[in-house]
Amino acid sequence: MFISAKSLADMTQMDVYPFKKYVLALGPGRDVPPGQSVNERYWVLSPGIWHDTQAPEPPDHPETVSAAALPYLRAYPHQLHLPTVYGECKLIDGPVLLLDNAPIDRHGRLMPTLGTAWAGTTPFRQVYWCWQLFNMWPHLFGMNMAASLTAPEAIHVDGWRIRLSNLIPGQPPLQNLANLIAALLSKSVPAVANNLRPVLEQCDGSQPNFDRILEQLNRVLLSQAMDMSLATQVAGSTSSGQLPHNEDACYPSKVELERSSPADLPSLPRIAVVCDGVGGHAGGEIASQTVVRSLQLQFRGLLTEIAEQEEPLPPYVVMGQIEAAIRVANNLVASQNDSQGRTERQRMGTTLVAALMIPQRIPTPQGYEEVNELYIAHVGDSRAYWITPEACHLLTVDDDVAGREITSGKSYPAAAYAHTDAGALTQALGTREADSLKPHVERFILDETGVLLLCSDGLSDNHRVETSWANYIGLIVKNIVPLPTAVESWVELANQKNGHDNVAVVLMSCTMTGDTVIIDDPITPPSITTQQDISYPTELTAASKALLYGESEEPTEMETPTEEKPRRSLQALVLSILLLIAVSVAGVAGVLVWQNLRPAAIPDDPQQEPITAPDS
Repeated sequence: MFISAKSLADMTQMDVYPFKKYVLALGPGRDVPPGQSVNERYWVLSPGIWHDTQAPEPPDHPETVSAAALPYLRAYPHQLHLPTVYGECKLIDGPVLLLDNAPIDRHGRLMPTLGTAWAGTTPFRQVYWCWQLFNMWPHLFGMNMAASLTAPEAIHVDGWRIRLSNLIPGQPPLQNLANLIAALLSKSVPAVANNLRPVLEQCDGSQPNFDRILEQLNRVLLSQAMDMSLATQVAGSTSSGQLPHNEDACYPSKVELERSSPADLPSLPRIAVVCDGVGGHAGGEIASQTVVRSLQLQFRGLLTEIAEQEEPLPPYVVMGQIEAAIRVANNLVASQNDSQGRTERQRMGTTLVAALMIPQRIPTPQGYEEVNELYIAHVGDSRAYWITPEACHLLTVDDDVAGREITSGKSYPAAAYAHTDAGALTQALGTREADSLKPHVERFILDETGVLLLCSDGLSDNHRVETSWANYIGLIVKNIVPLPTAVESWVELANQKNGHDNVAVVLMSCTMTGDTVIIDDPITPPSITTQQDISYPTELTAASKALLYGESEEPTEMETPTEEKPRRSLQALVLSILLLIAVSVAGVAGVLVWQNLRPAAIPDDPQQEPITAPDS
């Protein structure tokens, strides 16, 4: 039975899951008995877990940030694992700090602790939980909150990911974390216990070699991941929504799949890119398309290079190469801004969210085994979600003014997002030189079937993904609807419910079995206008052609026919990109051999002006 994207979008809106807001209460006044109402707003479900019956109305909070709230505000960029501040209320027994994004399930219950869940999970997930705990250590240690990772009651698990219920001040030795994990190894299979113990033993002493510990822990993790086989499918689309011009771009689009050659097939399902241009139709669409083309070329080269390696590359090396590719793309746009005399807010730019599924070769006595690592990179407010039949995980945190205010400890989230410029970007590709760019890159290893959703804010605004994901995921993972139809239904949903902006959506379906394949659905036509696809050179507006290719808006009598000129211009653009990539190869190759590379986190500059789109 054929289901159109519009019909699917209509069907999946019928039973949207309600948004129930559960918060975790901390402080001397938290011990309100279950079944009681607090401040005529919160209903106490169980000790410490309150239901906000008036959400999404903003919660109350003090005018001045309290000392109890400050660590959670500063931890705002680490929402994948840490809770955030919701609000505060005063009771007779004392103040109560309310935490959002706490490890509370949809039924209002705390998720299981690490110790409770350990024995019932897979060997891979046990090691993956350890990897996440060790990766959080430097961040929390720097915040004087590393004691949170040594308190068994504060460490919870949400499927594959570690989530902390609260932060605990203190800087204990790394050995304390090792001891916590060592106490669980009696419940592990011998292969895990025997491989983890030597790693944990290195945590003893006053100055353990943390980088070496991470390297060995990563090898244990990869050895456990060798038994998992991953198949990926990918599809993408864009739409102008209710706007006259489309500044969003994605890879791959339906057009890209149609134009692909057999040589492109191995890398296509491993790459996904979404960009949302800023700077008006005369610039935003050029910036987004330039970055999409540049990154997909560089990512293909990176996949080829990694496939030739005899040993798996450490995560920080791969992250360094992805960052280098992003900086090359950034400078392509920045150089166009400079050559066209664009200054300040007239400079074009674009957000970015990209996914790269990298097959690492693991040497074994029987030959090489393959482990697929997922790398997510983002700049700006385009987002990545990992969605399974059980949960929807937001993998990115927006680069916006509100987030900067929260992270600096100046404002509660409710107050920060109430400002008129809350959603203004604090960074985007192309608006400044690469030296000022701070890309976010994270590594994940999937051990379950699900769907990776990359999208621009045309879809993610108004919590559209969070309120709708459950109606789509089952249809996709059970192959009830083809992936391209699911993409179009997400686009249609964005146009119906948001519609105020362009939208770009890429879905990467990941199944833990079989070989990697590409989904191309020629029998499923688009259900909306042809503006949904990336506007390639032959589809650009006249103003954009003039900016990107040096064409005038009105052709002269001596010019070649219009159907031939864009083709030569595209060739020139590709050659320019390849030339810039070649210039950067030495730097990228250097990352491979620079084994001591450790990209440092650079705090946002509070004086940096937000980025806006003057013409959009």
